[in-house]
Amino acid sequence: MCMFIDLSKKERSMKQYKVFKCGKIVETQYPGQYAGWNGGRKDRKIFGRLDCKSGMRMKKENRIFFHTWKDAVEAGYRPCKKCKPEETSRSRCKK
Repeated sequence: MCMFIDLSKKERSMKQYKVFKCGKIVETQYPGQYAGWNGGRKDRKIFGRLDCKSGMRMKKENRIFFHTWKDAVEAGYRPCKKCKPEETSRSRCKK
């Protein structure tokens, strides 16, 4: 017995994340390695791990995702003092 599944319908319903990757914002089904947010004011740019409680409390429209630690720092964001994200060497950007 064969069943046909309409994958295009499923794909359309999946959430798309805006991820800052290699200097560009791209849309993908998966969030980046880090999340950034504005800490209540536009001049406070902070990024942290995806499981950071401070970041989870921020409004969804104020969040942005970063592919790597380096992308977040280059965009002018500073590491969160609560979750203390660490830099990893997994960067795939070709420049």
